[in-house]
Amino acid sequence: MQALDTSPEAAEIQKRIHRELGPAGRLKLAVELSEVARSFTIAGIRQRHPEYSEQDAIRALAEQLYGRPE
Repeated sequence: MQALDTSPEAAEIQKRIHRELGPAGRLKLAVELSEVARSFTIAGIRQRHPEYSEQDAIRALAEQLYGRPE
């Protein structure tokens, strides 16, 4: 599925690069993107709650992802 803000030419280049990466490269890219998203989310949590420790921020991230423990 092509992103709405991506030209057809850019989408073709992206597809070619993904094919060239192969399965291991695509997995590595996915992990890296996941880590970036996690970092951005924790930064947002810390910005909204500067009093949180690193442990508190990680706990808040876990609650956003998985809900509060019962």
